[in-house]
Amino acid sequence: MLSDISAFAHDCALEAGKILLEGFRSPDMKISHKGRSDLVTSVDRSSEDFLYNAISSRFSDHSIIAEEGSRKDTDGSYIWYVDPLDGTNNFASGLPFFCVSLGIYSRETGNMAAGVVYNPFIGELFSAVRGGGAFLNGSPVTVSRSAALQESILATGFPYDKHINDNNNLSEFGRFLPKIRGIRRMGSAAIDLCYVAAGWLDGYWERSLHPWDIAAGSLIVEEAGGMVTSWSGEIFDPEMSGILASNGKIHSQMVEVLSGK
Repeated sequence: MLSDISAFAHDCALEAGKILLEGFRSPDMKISHKGRSDLVTSVDRSSEDFLYNAISSRFSDHSIIAEEGSRKDTDGSYIWYVDPLDGTNNFASGLPFFCVSLGIYSRETGNMAAGVVYNPFIGELFSAVRGGGAFLNGSPVTVSRSAALQESILATGFPYDKHINDNNNLSEFGRFLPKIRGIRRMGSAAIDLCYVAAGWLDGYWERSLHPWDIAAGSLIVEEAGGMVTSWSGEIFDPEMSGILASNGKIHSQMVEVLSGK
């Protein structure tokens, strides 16, 4: 059953990716604002409509929670966390770091069961099924081997209300910067997590996130041999607003920095 669900998620991500590519850098794309820095495009909505209808038709007993408000509550075994376009600010600006993210949570086991993240512009499709490893375009991926924070490259992001929120990650950014080799800002939580899984980044942290941002990517990191927790090192749950992901070897060092030590 889970393999069928994962294969369907794979196919859905590919089809939604076509929708994103059709709208990318298009003069017909419409942009509106949910907040000063929080955008939504007509392509977000088209992708979400497709995904919601496809999942509902195939798995009528599954719950769906999607970024742009599409929601279906059932008592079925699985919850789909759907981000039809992660990295909307990048997408709206013509930057090619955006993706479709589909995370499937099992109510029976109480954890993420499967996940797919697809960047159609670059052609990178990351996937994982719990217990089955993590993959990029069908080939296995594993996290990096860096064991020293000073040798690591990390990624992070900032909340949309950073201009009015003192908890805007700036102090944590400042604490990390002199302790690491480098820091990157991709603009997509799902892509950041997948790049940790692939070993291209050694760690990632961010707060003020939603389940659809991190559900799929968190499992992909774990299945690639990495570690995913809260900022304080507690067991991860997709409903957490903050996430810490790493190759596992630098995880405790990152927890120390985030704690202010």
